[in-house]
Amino acid sequence: MKKLNWKKLKENILDIIYPRHIKCIFCGEELNDKSHNDTCEMCLKSLPFITHSCARCGAPVALDNDGVCLNCKANNFDFILARSVFEYRDRVASVVHKFKYNSMKFLYEPLANYLCEYLSRWDISPDIITCVPLFKSKEKARGYNQSELMARHLAEKSEIHFHILCTKIVDNTSQTKLNLKQRKENVKGVFKFIDDCKPLIKDKTILIIDDVYTTGSTCNELSKIIKSKGAKEIYVLTLAHGLGHQEL
Repeated sequence: MKKLNWKKLKENILDIIYPRHIKCIFCGEELNDKSHNDTCEMCLKSLPFITHSCARCGAPVALDNDGVCLNCKANNFDFILARSVFEYRDRVASVVHKFKYNSMKFLYEPLANYLCEYLSRWDISPDIITCVPLFKSKEKARGYNQSELMARHLAEKSEIHFHILCTKIVDNTSQTKLNLKQRKENVKGVFKFIDDCKPLIKDKTILIIDDVYTTGSTCNELSKIIKSKGAKEIYVLTLAHGLGHQEL
């Protein structure tokens, strides 16, 4: 008797409960001709898009301020710039959580499409798109790396090469409840560059994709490693930014 693939069965059930391109991924309302990217008209008007941001990391900042946020003033980064599409709150935070932890793999496509739209407006020209890797056992348990799914889709639609440049060799503590200093220490030594990729990145511009940017510690550690192997410059693009509004 053929062994039942429970993971595939779960995905099929989720496809029935949450049919693609029929309901809004943020509120569940049915889509119509005024919808965009699996998002209904009302959500499109109310989603927390970042319209004014820190010039360095892309954190949402007050409209009457211009420059860099407090976090960037206090830290140096190995990437040139980071940008995010949304603030990490409300329905965006809920959808990201479902995407990562509730087996809603199908969400990668509409979410990555928001990254595609942002990249098309951003004045950079990456040669290679990569993603923040997950620890092997964690990715196996989840069934996928959410950042990789979005990065691959973005690369395909943008006609840019995608390569996994690093692996995660340490299953470190979650960054969620750590302060800035602890986050920096927590990511040291957790990534390893894939040596076969060294000729690919020499003097190239690399774009790192992740789901949420908070303090930048994870993306910076990854950037430091990639830069040390010969990359020319590195940028970061994430779906959401979790620092929140700050005074400069």
